[in-house]
Amino acid sequence: MTTPTQSTSLIRFLATAVSKAIQRAAEAGQLGSLTPDQSVQITPVIQIPNDTRYGDYACPTALSLKKLSGMAPAQIAQTLCRHLHLPNIETSVAGAGFINFRLRDPFLAERLQELLSLGPQFGKTSAPQPERILLEFVSANPTGPLHVGHGRWAAVGSTVADLLRWTGHQVDCEFYINDAGNQMQILGRSLAVRVKQLQGEDIPLPEEAYHGTYLIDVAQRLLDQVKAGIRPLPTTLEEYTDFAYAEMLAGQKRTLQQLRTAFDHWFSERRLHTPDPETGLSAIQHSLQELQERGFLYRAKAPRGEEPKPDAEEALYFKTQEFGDDKDRVVQKADGSVTYLAADIAYHRDKVRRGYQRLINILGSDHHGYIGRLQAAVGAFSLDVKLEILIGQFVKLFKTDPETGEKVEVRMSKRSGNFVSLNDLIEDPEIGVGVDAARWFLLSTSMDSPINFDLDLAVKQTFDNPVVYVHYSHARCCTLLRRLQEEEKVELTEKVSLDETAKLPYTEPEERTLLLRLLALPDELIAAAEERAPQKIIRYTEAIAADFNKFYDNCRILPLLQEDPALARARIQLVQATRQVLFNLLTGILRLSAPESM
Repeated sequence: MTTPTQSTSLIRFLATAVSKAIQRAAEAGQLGSLTPDQSVQITPVIQIPNDTRYGDYACPTALSLKKLSGMAPAQIAQTLCRHLHLPNIETSVAGAGFINFRLRDPFLAERLQELLSLGPQFGKTSAPQPERILLEFVSANPTGPLHVGHGRWAAVGSTVADLLRWTGHQVDCEFYINDAGNQMQILGRSLAVRVKQLQGEDIPLPEEAYHGTYLIDVAQRLLDQVKAGIRPLPTTLEEYTDFAYAEMLAGQKRTLQQLRTAFDHWFSERRLHTPDPETGLSAIQHSLQELQERGFLYRAKAPRGEEPKPDAEEALYFKTQEFGDDKDRVVQKADGSVTYLAADIAYHRDKVRRGYQRLINILGSDHHGYIGRLQAAVGAFSLDVKLEILIGQFVKLFKTDPETGEKVEVRMSKRSGNFVSLNDLIEDPEIGVGVDAARWFLLSTSMDSPINFDLDLAVKQTFDNPVVYVHYSHARCCTLLRRLQEEEKVELTEKVSLDETAKLPYTEPEERTLLLRLLALPDELIAAAEERAPQKIIRYTEAIAADFNKFYDNCRILPLLQEDPALARARIQLVQATRQVLFNLLTGILRLSAPESM
């Protein structure tokens, strides 16, 4: 067997074989009225059947060819089987026209060899149409600590990025810093009041200020630096704002780093408002100018299709309706000031100009109304760049009340004010669950569903906690392999061998079940990447752990080292493969730790 350089997607492999069979059968005139030209347009579907007694994979495509061919699906399936060229894969027709595939041992041995040889690279595939992608997520205001919702977008965004990279795409991650506008002035004024309070002045914090106690800490750090001669005490609102901004952004970066989330770019909104030294125009002004030239702006007292209100003033509107929005939107008010949408337009124009083929934005559900506007912001500048907006729901934290024994929602912390910060979730003495559990539970639910985060479950050190169960499974692999090497002096090998009848020496169903689960890694990653669904990888990782522990409990290894060395070696290689796949998933995709002992 030659050393592989690429992981095999079994679904793509089988789909390609069926596609070629369809074309060969059509060219031979054996698919009724289905023409050769039509045959090349057909994309076969490959599934893993619920009942694997009939096969490891199934193809229902014959059913969909009934109309085009004028033939019965079962007849189509039988015809395709005659044209399938799949050595070491058994094919059969079942039901109304399903083609079933059973992988024979030589084929399985080859795939296991591939897994063991590729090691930490197993699971990586090439994309049929690789894209250069910009993935923007979190993008919080630098006015306070990140909250738990930001943590969800951080976990999801970083995992989606890894899924896309593992499946052959080039991905850059970007954080858009919302550091312009009135919110920054409020931050500066809030800090100034906190400093004065620490200096002994009896002044209240304004109602619109940021009330979290985190600004008291920032104020104290500022005064400490003043006392140490590092900086003078600010004398202007701008100086207070800049200090608070720098502290808040640095804190957000530390928190994200702690959650194992990194960004390639940090894009400041202020850049969009800063005039170009050559033209004297800001990026926002350049964008509006270009939209005007393209015919996408107009002045009116109301958007198209609506009657103006009696006191309405003329404003500048963007024709967002042409890109699917429910109505046109104001980009510049009557007084000449620009709206938030104008900055979004300039930002997405910048993204388009950077040469990405696909833009992905992860937004909270409170931004659902932005979809049409942002589609317009990209579509107005390029019809080739694809914009994809993922909307996610929020996170609720629940913990058992020690007095009542009932689960209650944890809504806020003293430090952050009226919300629970991401730092609290990771490391707070009362509710902190650690980085691994935080990422796992934030990834475990589909983005379009809210999360009810069980803080009690996340810290339990029992198998009820899926993080503990998966960690234990990886550690169990490592412990066994260590014992085999150190105590039993077994030399681990990547070479997979068959017996004299070209069979793997397996004797129990758990062995084959586990191997098929492990070999599905490339396809699981492809599906999760295409659907932007990290929760699929959580489920898959749990399934591997469950299959491995069934195998471990039913398929002994140590007693066989002398009694049946070939079977012992085959089972050891399944342990090696399981450890590798779990390691790749935990560290390469989910960004969790992979403990070697517990």
